[in-house]
Amino acid sequence: MFSVEAKRRAAKEAVEYVDDGFVVGVGSGTTVSLILSELAVAGKKVSIIPASWQSYYEAIELGLTVSSLDQHPSPDVYLDSFDQVTRDGAMIKGGGGAMLREKVLASASRNRVFVGDHGKLVEKLRRPVPLEIVPFAYKFVENKLREKGVKLVMRTSQAKNGPTVSDNGNLIGDADFGEIDEPAKVENFLKRIPGVVESGVFVGLVDTLIIAYDNGKVERLTFR
Repeated sequence: MFSVEAKRRAAKEAVEYVDDGFVVGVGSGTTVSLILSELAVAGKKVSIIPASWQSYYEAIELGLTVSSLDQHPSPDVYLDSFDQVTRDGAMIKGGGGAMLREKVLASASRNRVFVGDHGKLVEKLRRPVPLEIVPFAYKFVENKLREKGVKLVMRTSQAKNGPTVSDNGNLIGDADFGEIDEPAKVENFLKRIPGVVESGVFVGLVDTLIIAYDNGKVERLTFR
């Protein structure tokens, strides 16, 4: 189990990439919550562009300035975590259902830094791939995936009855491809299915990968 201390250490490492005056895009989740806390403690004068309502309200509560892509189309840095990653930087994200906005922010930012647990570093991606799907098209998408032998499971909410709905009003499903040999091909395949708004396969969107270990070791992988 990844310790809270190691997770906080990873968050501190991520904040090192932020200077005063930066516009900072952030993802969502428990590690991002720690990143926001570290930014507040550091007292750096930054503007935060959050990928989810969760991160938005956390930033507000911490007294951080919140902005938007409308005001800052090219954030200086994007900070986020991952659900699973390979050493060549391919990732699966979307455990919190915010992968569409996270992918937009990562694509828009000048520098992308992802941090996480050494237990999530794998040789090949194998977690089910989160999908954001237009409600009207959900059954169609499910059938198209079934034709390829891929099972799609609609994600249900833990706090209310019914399906999980994204910040954009779409449904979240998880598609089990098994072990993924070529993440880019899976991403391209999913993008060709009408009704799939976005997938949790992230390829070519990381500049620095920070892997934290419980023994205090921190490993950095760079991709540019």
